[in-house]
Amino acid sequence: MIVFAHPVFLWLLLAVPVLPLLFGLGKFLRRRRIRTLGDEALVRALMPSVSSVKPWIRIVLLSLSLGLLALGLARPQVGAKLSQKESKGVEIMIALDVSNSMLAEDYAPNRLERAKLAVSKLVDRLDGDRIGLILFAGSAFVQLPVTTDYVSAKMFLSSVSTESVQVQGTAIGDAIRLAMKSFSPQSEKSRAIIIITDGENHEDNPVKMAAEAFENGVRVFTVGVGTPEGKPIPMNGEYIKDRDGNIVVTRLDEETLQKIASEGGGAYVRAGNGEFGLNPIIDSIRRMDKEKFDTVVFEEYNELFMYCFGASLVLLALALLLSERRSARQLFPGKKTLLLLFSLSLALPGNATDPRVKELRHGNRDFSKSRWREAEVDYRKALVLDSTAVDASYNLGNTLYRIGDYQQAAKVFQAVEEDAKASGHQADFQYNKGNVAAAQEDWGTAVEAYKQSLLENPGDLDAKENYLYAKAKYDQQQKQQQQNQDQNQQNKDQNKDQNKDQNQNQDNKQDQKQDQQQNQNQDQNNDRNQDRQQSQEPQVSPQAAQQMLQAIQEREKETQEKVNKEKAALVGKKKRDKNW
Repeated sequence: MIVFAHPVFLWLLLAVPVLPLLFGLGKFLRRRRIRTLGDEALVRALMPSVSSVKPWIRIVLLSLSLGLLALGLARPQVGAKLSQKESKGVEIMIALDVSNSMLAEDYAPNRLERAKLAVSKLVDRLDGDRIGLILFAGSAFVQLPVTTDYVSAKMFLSSVSTESVQVQGTAIGDAIRLAMKSFSPQSEKSRAIIIITDGENHEDNPVKMAAEAFENGVRVFTVGVGTPEGKPIPMNGEYIKDRDGNIVVTRLDEETLQKIASEGGGAYVRAGNGEFGLNPIIDSIRRMDKEKFDTVVFEEYNELFMYCFGASLVLLALALLLSERRSARQLFPGKKTLLLLFSLSLALPGNATDPRVKELRHGNRDFSKSRWREAEVDYRKALVLDSTAVDASYNLGNTLYRIGDYQQAAKVFQAVEEDAKASGHQADFQYNKGNVAAAQEDWGTAVEAYKQSLLENPGDLDAKENYLYAKAKYDQQQKQQQQNQDQNQQNKDQNKDQNKDQNQNQDNKQDQKQDQQQNQNQDQNNDRNQDRQQSQEPQVSPQAAQQMLQAIQEREKETQEKVNKEKAALVGKKKRDKNW
């Protein structure tokens, strides 16, 4: 599509047909004056070398030259580029329920996929409005800040699933609270929240939050997804069951959604299989007061004015050099004409026939029509012809980002970063680099890129919003990493304590073994000492031994006699006891 940067100069095109008319009128008046002076045929015979056709050729060349000059002054452009424009519209935050209950098959294929399709069609209807996306289940987070980049909105929407939020549940109030914080400062009187859910709220008080939102100038609309009869929730090839083994049935809670819409100053619509219910809500939103927004639009134009100026200059030179003589040899004045044409050829833009520019232009055309794969091929062809073409590399990075090949897009952006600084497109480059990093969840790189973009262009509202979102995700990521590190350190400390206790027990066992060994050694030493003492007793002579033996025998004899006497006395006593 061709656009004109200064269309006011197109009024000069009206002079193109006027010049031949004026020239013809002049010829007619001249011929009439000749008739008053004499015979016209006689006058023509007196000027045999004058041509009656070549003046018309000259005036036609001059007219065409003027037309091309007017086109060049109007600056024709093709392609697309990033530019800041002012638009009027409403800011819409869509809060989409991604809890497991949205997997119920009330619709084909299920509630969630049907809701995503409806939101995608809603995006196609927007014109100048800004849209944002919040996902919620047991908790809520901003999937896409408010923006007019509808292509990115649909791209983020396509990746939504029930795994997008780890905490299960249905916290509608939390989603409303987060949506209120996500609007831009420009939209004080044109804010709307659309909640798409089955209404089974288990976490908070959404009716109270809807009333608070309405008090702050935000209208809350609700779309009920499901049926009052309910459906089971399929997951991993079977239906979800409760603790008692019964199949869980999820039902539409219309009463809660109606209260939310009533307190939020909006309307409730129950989604159907044919009409999901967003069209009536959009019609209600369009009747709201619209705000003016400064938005960044992708419009990378290729300038064509130099070609118009070059062609205009060539036609002007031909008209000035055209001879009015009839002789073909004098059509142009020889060497001077060749010299002028050669100079004009040098003055023409050198890239008029450059195949790289041709492929780049084709890529821009495909990119503007969302034909990403075709645009990628065109840009790669341009790079084959000129590997140092910064514009082709930069556009290739943007195309890879649209396709979803974020790693390759990051590599391309890294390769042209220095050239982007030198070309004065640092703000746009850093913004796109931040988008690629955010898509890869590299929040640290995204934060730094958005910050650099804001340093170059502080008024870029989208960059501000993306920076805040990336900063929040980065802080959350750092907090989670710190918690993991603390948990790992705690586990290490516990392991150290356990190892210490085990070592202490081993040491105690070792000490006990040593004590036992010492006791055994002590006993052995005592036995050795006794043996040593016995071995150290003085030896007795044979005579003394004989005397000691006789004394012992006599003592033993006396003792035996005494024992016998006592036995006899004891026997008599026993008899007495028995006879008594």
